[in-house]
Amino acid sequence: MLDKILDVFNYIFWFFILNLFFMLFNIPIIMFFMTLGISKLFDYFPLFILCLLPTMPTFTALLYCMNKLRINKGLSLIKDFKNGIKLNFMQALSIWFGFLLLFLMLHTNMRFFASKGYGLVLVIFSISIAIVLFATIPYVFMLISRFKMSNLEIIKTSLILCFTKPSLTITNLLLLTVSLIIFEISPGTTMLFISSILAFLLTLVNKKLFSELENLSKE
Repeated sequence: MLDKILDVFNYIFWFFILNLFFMLFNIPIIMFFMTLGISKLFDYFPLFILCLLPTMPTFTALLYCMNKLRINKGLSLIKDFKNGIKLNFMQALSIWFGFLLLFLMLHTNMRFFASKGYGLVLVIFSISIAIVLFATIPYVFMLISRFKMSNLEIIKTSLILCFTKPSLTITNLLLLTVSLIIFEISPGTTMLFISSILAFLLTLVNKKLFSELENLSKE
C-alpha cells in the first residue's frame, strides 16, 4: 500500500517538473493565452503563430519522456528531458516551422477569400486543409519522439495514419481540444500539469499503434 502511495506522489512530481520545463521554454504562448485568451486567437493570429514556435519541439521532448515513463515506470528528469531535446529538437522545429507557415498562409487565404466574396467553397477548402494538418500533428511529433526518420517519411506516415486510423485521429483531436478548453476555463490551476498530462494521454492512447510500428520497423 505504501509503495502505491509513493508511486502516485512520484508521478505527480514527474508530471509537475516536466510541465515546469515545458513552461520555461514556452513563456511566449503562455503569456498570449493568459493575457489575450483563445477568444482573441484569430485577431492576433501572426503573433499567435510566432509565440507557438518553441511549443511542439519541447512537447516532443515531453512525449519522449512520457514514453520512457510508461515503459520504465520511472524517469531521470533532467537527463531524460535533456536527451529528448538533444535528439529531437531540431527536426521537430524544422517540421513545426513548416506547419506554422502553412497555417499562416491558410489563415491569410481564408480572410482574403471571405473579404473578396469568392464564396464559401474556397473558404471551406482552406478550412479542410487546416483540419487535416491539425489532425496529423500528434502523429508527426510522436513519430519524431520514437523513430529516426526523414522529414518526408514522417509527414507521409502521419498522413497515412491520419486517414487509416480515424478513431485514434479523432481521439487525439479531442484530447488536444479538451486540453485547450480546460486551460481557457481555468488557466491558473491547469497550467501546473496540463502539458504533461496531455503528452502522457497521447502516449497511452497510441501505445498499441506505436508498438505495432516499432515491430514493423524491426522486420
